[in-house]
Amino acid sequence: MGRISFSGKLLTGTAILAFAALMSSCEKNDIDEDGYVNVKVVNASPDSIAKSFTLANTVLVSGGLNFTESSNYINTNAGSRLVAEFKNEGSTSVYESAELLLVRTLSYTVYLIGEGGDAKIKYFQDDLSSPGSGKASVNFVHLSEGAPSNIKIKNGNGDNLVENITRYTQSTYKDFAPGTLSLQISNTALNSSVGTFDLPDLVAGKIYTIYIIGSSSSNISVHEVVHN
Repeated sequence: MGRISFSGKLLTGTAILAFAALMSSCEKNDIDEDGYVNVKVVNASPDSIAKSFTLANTVLVSGGLNFTESSNYINTNAGSRLVAEFKNEGSTSVYESAELLLVRTLSYTVYLIGEGGDAKIKYFQDDLSSPGSGKASVNFVHLSEGAPSNIKIKNGNGDNLVENITRYTQSTYKDFAPGTLSLQISNTALNSSVGTFDLPDLVAGKIYTIYIIGSSSSNISVHEVVHN
C-alpha cells in the first residue's frame, strides 16, 4: 500500500509541475528581457480620435496619434503574448486590444484598423533592406473590409505590381522609380475595378508601405507609411 501511495503522490506532483509549466507558457506579456524589437504604430482607423498605444503595460505612444499618422520606430522588449492596447487620447479605457508575438532584432508595424465596434489590430514584420540605387522600396498591405478579400494591383500602364494579395496580408517589397506611383486595384477573381489612386512624391532611397483601408466599396482609400 505504501508503494502505491508513494507512486500516486509522485504522479500528482509531476502533473502539477506540467500544468504549471503549461500555464506559464500561456501567460500574457511573456517578455524577452534580453531581446529587443523596433515597433512603429499607425492609426489607420478612419472614424477614430487621437490614440495612445501601450504594449505590455508600457506606454509607447502617449497620445496624439491621429488617423493616417504613424509614430517613429520605438525600441522595446521582444516577447510573446504581448498585450497591445489602443486608447483614446486622455482616456484609461481600452479602445481595442490584441496579443502580439514579437521576435527579437526584428522590426514591426502595428495598425489600428476598422471603425467603431469593428476596430482591429493587425501587425506585420517590416523589411528595412535598402532599395536599389535611385529607387524607392514599396510593399502593399490589404486592410480593407470593403474591398474584395483578394485583390490585385497594377500600375497606371496596366502592368502587374501584385498578382494577388489577401485581406490582412502584405505583399513582398519591390523597387520603383521615384515620383508618382499610379495604382489600379481590382478584384482578383472577377477582374472588376476597386479603384484608381495616385501616390505622389515617392523618394529614392526611402522604404514605404502602402496600406489599403475602407469599410465599404464607397470609402476605400490608400495611404502610405514611410519606414526610414
